[in-house]
Amino acid sequence: MNTEIQPNTPAFPTPSSPASAVSPWLTVREATRRVGGKCGPKLLYQEVRAGRLRAAKIGGRRELRFLPEWIDTWLVESSKASTPKAA
Repeated sequence: MNTEIQPNTPAFPTPSSPASAVSPWLTVREATRRVGGKCGPKLLYQEVRAGRLRAAKIGGRRELRFLPEWIDTWLVESSKASTPKAA
């Protein structure tokens, strides 16, 4: 059995490797696309800060990751809040 690491084989998934293509985590840009481009990154950050949108904070500063289910739940909840009530 050959256990040597091949010189051009990455040890960890890289952006071009298939393993990262199936990640369920969305970046802020991908989350805005999932919403249909109806909101920008600034709104997502505001919603996370207000506690209305769930996100995972990565590293320091403003790196956020979202699961698609979290975005969908936020959309449903925010649409309920803005639905006009029947008179």
